[in-house]
Amino acid sequence: NPAVEISVVRSANGDAIGLQESVEKVAAQLQATLPAGTTIDLINARAEQITGRLDLLFENGLQGLALVVMLLFLFLNARTALWVAMGIPASMLAAIALMYTFGITINMISLFALILTLGIVVDDAIVVGEDTLTHLQQGESAQRAALGGARRMFWPVVASSTTTIAAFLPLGMMGGAMGKISFDIPFVMICVILASLL
Repeated sequence: NPAVEISVVRSANGDAIGLQESVEKVAAQLQATLPAGTTIDLINARAEQITGRLDLLFENGLQGLALVVMLLFLFLNARTALWVAMGIPASMLAAIALMYTFGITINMISLFALILTLGIVVDDAIVVGEDTLTHLQQGESAQRAALGGARRMFWPVVASSTTTIAAFLPLGMMGGAMGKISFDIPFVMICVILASLL
């Protein structure tokens, strides 16, 4: 069939999903003005693939979070597990706020980085929580045990966070197109680790 193909390409900072919605609206408006027998077909729309991948990553992230919380309650005292689990959404929300501040969007790469940091955030919280619980069981008051745990574990947690940051930092220093793509991973991870540390 005779056809005209129009390619709509987003800008470097454009939103592929938002662009597809705009194109669908324009196509629907234009379709009403066309003569009978003429149709508009949307082909090679990448937004559906992107949405599917984002949904898959999001589901995997939720499953990972559920497994982490389940294991916490399996191996730790219930109160300690609850406090450790509370650190996960707090750290993630703080990291997302930092990402928003610096113009990093939630995309496949940044979402992947957020999922990667789930275990790291929990590790630090477990160390502090376990130390606090040990001192609580030895007879210290809850407030004294919590403050003491935070003070005693401060430098070990700082050291483990710093080494993790140092391991991922070179990813953010790569040049070229690959460097632009991979920059989100270390940046997001650093945001989550700093938020967790605070």
